[in-house]
Amino acid sequence: MENKIRLTILFLLFVFVSNAAREATELTGYVFDKETKEPIPFVNVWIKGTTRGTITDVEGHFILSAAIDDEITFSSVGYIREEIKFTTKLEVPVQVFLAPDVQQISEIEVKPEESRAKVLYRKIMEHKKDNRDKVENYNDYKTFERTSVYMAIDSTSKVNRIIPNMNEVTMKLDDRDIRFSPIYMAELGTLTRDTKDSIVYNKKDGIFPKLNQTIESLILLNVVIDLDFYKDQINILGRGIVSPLSNSARLHYDLYLNDSTLVDSVWHYNFSFTPKNKYNPLFTGRFTVEGKDFALTSIYAYVQEEANINFVNGYRSNVQYKKDENGTWFYDNQQISLNLSLTLNKDTVSRYGSQRIDQISNGNWMVNKITQYSTSEHLNEIRGYNWRSQPEFATSLMSDGTYERVDKLKENQVVKGIDAIGGMVLTSYIDLGKIELGPVFDIYSTNAIEGQRFSLPFRTGQKMWERFTIGGFLGYGTRNKELKYGLNFGWQLTPDDKFILRGNYSDDYNLVSQDKYLRFIKKNPNTRGNGNFIAAITSREENPYLQQEKKAHVNLEYNTDNVILEGGAYFSSNHGTPAIHYVNNGIDYPHYSAYGALFNARLAFGQYYDQYYFMRVYYIDQTPVINLSWDIGQAYVPGDNTPDFGMYSHFHGSVVGKLNWGPTFMRYMVNGGYLFGDAPYDLLDMPVGSQSLGFAKYRFNLLHQASFAHNVYTNIHLDWVGGGIIFNKIPLFNRLKLREMVSLKAHYGDRTDAYKPIFDLPSAFSQDLTTPYAELGLGITNIFKVLRIEYIHQLGSTYTDRSFTDNSGIRFRAEMSF
Repeated sequence: MENKIRLTILFLLFVFVSNAAREATELTGYVFDKETKEPIPFVNVWIKGTTRGTITDVEGHFILSAAIDDEITFSSVGYIREEIKFTTKLEVPVQVFLAPDVQQISEIEVKPEESRAKVLYRKIMEHKKDNRDKVENYNDYKTFERTSVYMAIDSTSKVNRIIPNMNEVTMKLDDRDIRFSPIYMAELGTLTRDTKDSIVYNKKDGIFPKLNQTIESLILLNVVIDLDFYKDQINILGRGIVSPLSNSARLHYDLYLNDSTLVDSVWHYNFSFTPKNKYNPLFTGRFTVEGKDFALTSIYAYVQEEANINFVNGYRSNVQYKKDENGTWFYDNQQISLNLSLTLNKDTVSRYGSQRIDQISNGNWMVNKITQYSTSEHLNEIRGYNWRSQPEFATSLMSDGTYERVDKLKENQVVKGIDAIGGMVLTSYIDLGKIELGPVFDIYSTNAIEGQRFSLPFRTGQKMWERFTIGGFLGYGTRNKELKYGLNFGWQLTPDDKFILRGNYSDDYNLVSQDKYLRFIKKNPNTRGNGNFIAAITSREENPYLQQEKKAHVNLEYNTDNVILEGGAYFSSNHGTPAIHYVNNGIDYPHYSAYGALFNARLAFGQYYDQYYFMRVYYIDQTPVINLSWDIGQAYVPGDNTPDFGMYSHFHGSVVGKLNWGPTFMRYMVNGGYLFGDAPYDLLDMPVGSQSLGFAKYRFNLLHQASFAHNVYTNIHLDWVGGGIIFNKIPLFNRLKLREMVSLKAHYGDRTDAYKPIFDLPSAFSQDLTTPYAELGLGITNIFKVLRIEYIHQLGSTYTDRSFTDNSGIRFRAEMSF
């Protein structure tokens, strides 16, 4: 199933559960101009004697984690520094008033024609590579990572009626009517030495066992993998956000020198940064560098709500560095907080995104991730489990009581039901215990021969056998009143999924024009349609181009993280239907048979995947995935005095992936192939459409159900999403949070003499034109966060007004992504 569908279901299902109560003490308040009483933005707020701090937002508001008796310092260029002591008697939110001061500080020499901020920033960039290399090459340290996902629940809502004893499984925050219920939590301890990482402790749990992997894959792994602001881009939820220390930062950010502070006899310089255009997906925040080697000592960054990252109400990150005994700056800790919601909160438009972290509404997801670093030698003598309670990693300790709440929630029948439905969406199987029903997309379909087709697909589940499964299907067509059936098995030969033996036999109707190589690109391809539910309900014509096929094949898979090799033998007996005939030299044969072998090599280069029962679900990322296939076989016609045919061979290759260009990205799939020898026409490449209002991902949108048939071919599918780079700049229109998009689909092919047809090509596929075919789409996505509308137009005039294509049209697709 596609990632968008998984994400849709994931958010729609989880309106019942919750996020972690902060354990750190927080000081909140506002900073004002003493004379004008106006709020002062970008004031440097930090704990005296440290580099830990934050900055005020445009409303002068700040939130700072601090301990009682800490001295809090407030400073900004043009104002006199102010200090207060954080005590239990301090009235919160605190109000601080800064008096104007025209005095300028100047610890370094500045040329008259150049601002002091530019001089310092240039020195930062000059030292950037050296400082980054020191961080990347740091080779002996320990990390402890804590991740939690909670959901905010209104304590007056109906959830309390559904989940009994709600107070026992949720956490209270302050004196609000919001409680937090745990969805997922994890702890991970790692040791890094000699460029190798080894896990010393790993614990995770969640109330939805079947969905834990998806929560990790679609959200947690994309929140931020690496908070290295020395890089040019930070990837958050699939969006590339330019770092304020990137080589092109001055083109995207306004940078301000706020203040300088003397720490341990060394000057530290504090900068703040804001996007030149607040509607661009960029950071706002501040960072501090040491004046000796101009290395980062801390950086605080958040994303404004106007940046239009879908579902994100608030995002903020905080990275602290510390200097070791050799004078090298390395990570101390990294903290990430994320507020997610399917709908916008009422006050989102008027607040910065970071403030949405703390302005929580019912149904919001709160994601927190804390990674702590240590070079302590004494940890070498401590068992990994006990790292969690050591002084180096004891901050915000995740209590065992939280795991107990998870265990209680997992026993709730409603939670079990959500988990079962979510598991069905991810794997396409409904877990009925020892038997699983699925794939679910095979349960219902339509075509011109069977009319409405109902099937009962099934297999034995993991609760019956962990490494062996048998299954099949029974199908019935309401129009032809025929029963169709199939049987299959899977045998995992090793304890892991390194070797899997599969086999099946089926007697069924199958599309002549289906792409048999598509199953190597995406999991669970719908062979009876294009997988778009809008297409299923708006189709103008049922597809008549099916053949009745009895087929058996045995296949062996070899799986590694980067390479998947599979190959096997097949035999098929294909029978004609009203729209499909097998004609040779004027003789119409009722059926033909073929046998051969099909091999495929998948080169994934570390593409992330989730492993389920006899299945891997892959997630498209910036790593290209290459598939190379080879089909070799021979066809023959049973009976006396029938022609003898030679061998055929078919080479096919594809590459699929995603390219990030800052706020924009492009998904792509390019394939091509070459078929030669004596081959039946159903092995030709047959690019088709669906004759519906649905936008097809790997099909063409304006072609009909029968069009080209080529033995030498290439197909291109490009999908560019602008991320709002145009719409965000249009007043009023930008509030709709729409995203511009462009799609391009193209086909080029030919039938050469290397292909020896054993049957006459059906007239519907006999277009002899070899001019490239292309269609361009211009559209809008993120409509109500779930809908994409696109106007498609055929490029060129060669195929205008042809019987097998539309000239233009509007297409729709349900689409949700970050």
